[in-house]
Amino acid sequence: MWYQHNGCPAYYAQARQVLQRLYHNRWIGRGGQTPWQIRSSDLTPFDYFLWGHLKNKVYCEPPNDT
Repeated sequence: MWYQHNGCPAYYAQARQVLQRLYHNRWIGRGGQTPWQIRSSDLTPFDYFLWGHLKNKVYCEPPNDT
């Protein structure tokens, strides 16, 4: 599960601690593994990241069934 966080300066430190504890660098936002511009309404960077990530998962090497 991914949580998208567009940034909120009033409680940013607490929010980041909670996201790190719950999602362990699997969240998109300020200070996360996947960078995101603060208060950006442009979803294009997210589209590129998400489809690339999904493509890597789908086309990974299949497990041996022997």
